[in-house]
Amino acid sequence: MDAPTRTVFDIVTDFLAARPTDEEMLAYKIPPDLQARLDRLTEIDATSRLTAAQREELGDFRFVDDVLTRVRAKIRRRLEQENCNDGGEASAESEGEASSADADKQEENRS
Repeated sequence: MDAPTRTVFDIVTDFLAARPTDEEMLAYKIPPDLQARLDRLTEIDATSRLTAAQREELGDFRFVDDVLTRVRAKIRRRLEQENCNDGGEASAESEGEASSADADKQEENRS
């Protein structure tokens, strides 16, 4: 069983280089041929011994999965914070405008 010509790193870095949107990042899945390869390596790992090359390849899949999982978690957190801040931004802007108006009035009173 030879390693695929396209590695998981090749595929994922091509995807990332295309500058995906948050939604595309959250929905991303590796292509079916690589998913089949991952499933096969996982099956071999569970039932017998992987070769050194297979073990390295499975490690690559796990590393990429870990990175994508972390990136997705950060995107979700940021989106949640942005959604929470949407209501608060308008009041903060209003407060900033009020503070600016107060400062203008104070300056006028000093003159």
